[in-house]
Amino acid sequence: MDAEEAPRKQLEEVFGCQGFAAARDCLDSVSPDAVLVAGKHIEMPDHVQACVEMRIPFLIDKPFADSAARLRSSAEACIHENVFSAAILPNRASRVVGLVQRMMSEGTFGKPILCSNRLNNGPPTRYDPTPSYWQNDSTKSGGGCWAVEASHGIDTFLQFAGNSPISVVGAVMSNALHGRTVEDIGLGILRNEEGVTGIVESGYSYPSGVRAGDHFFRFIGTKASVFERYDKHGTPIIEVHTEQGIDFQEGNGHGQSRPAEIARALAAIEAGNSFAPTIGDALRILEVQDAVYAFARANPNSNGPHPLGPPPP
Repeated sequence: MDAEEAPRKQLEEVFGCQGFAAARDCLDSVSPDAVLVAGKHIEMPDHVQACVEMRIPFLIDKPFADSAARLRSSAEACIHENVFSAAILPNRASRVVGLVQRMMSEGTFGKPILCSNRLNNGPPTRYDPTPSYWQNDSTKSGGGCWAVEASHGIDTFLQFAGNSPISVVGAVMSNALHGRTVEDIGLGILRNEEGVTGIVESGYSYPSGVRAGDHFFRFIGTKASVFERYDKHGTPIIEVHTEQGIDFQEGNGHGQSRPAEIARALAAIEAGNSFAPTIGDALRILEVQDAVYAFARANPNSNGPHPLGPPPP
């Protein structure tokens, strides 16, 4: 579904199915059992609202909207009407996150101290010839790499840090590399009231070539440290440091974890079960994402150096 004819035609060719110009026309025509909500970030809340009004279970892709303010009304309606929602966040199915969660529940990780996550993909030019060209237009996307990719790292930090209120203590939005009106490097430093620190980095700064990007995790506790990085073959390697020594095991990337999360959500719909994370979790992620943007925009030394597009209303 895309209101613009040219991108819609491209999508019809890619997926081999009929396209629609409006979400409600699509839902009325198809009467689906479930919906995957994606597309222009400024339009996603309207798609959610359509699903809520028609009581259709839905999966929603990150970043859910261009801002928390735009998503809030439809998210609250979804929660109030008890319509099934699933926020698709692949880190939830990553082996390293699952490992750290088990260690925390078993007491072998100790008190959480630091959660650092980097997701760095290729340059913004990869969007230009596609139906997703609007990713480089902040009036439709809300921003650049921070708007598009930061939700993964923020979600993992919120899992790691618990329900304690979060503060932004540092942020940078840089467009120095590609000179576009959207950032190509975004960095947020977060802290909860218990002193747990989060470092979330996103980027469009990975070189074009064989690999799509790089993904890095670092979890530090008082009893253990867990890292995930790529080896020279591009395989994710998990490194676990405890008093007993160092253990290595193979991780899994978004190419495996994203389909796993989608399958988990569809299975929950079929079985009539609940699912986490929900649209409510998506809203909290966007609130943190917005706060980092605001922190960076407040000081000329922490954004630019080229003019960035306007923030969402």
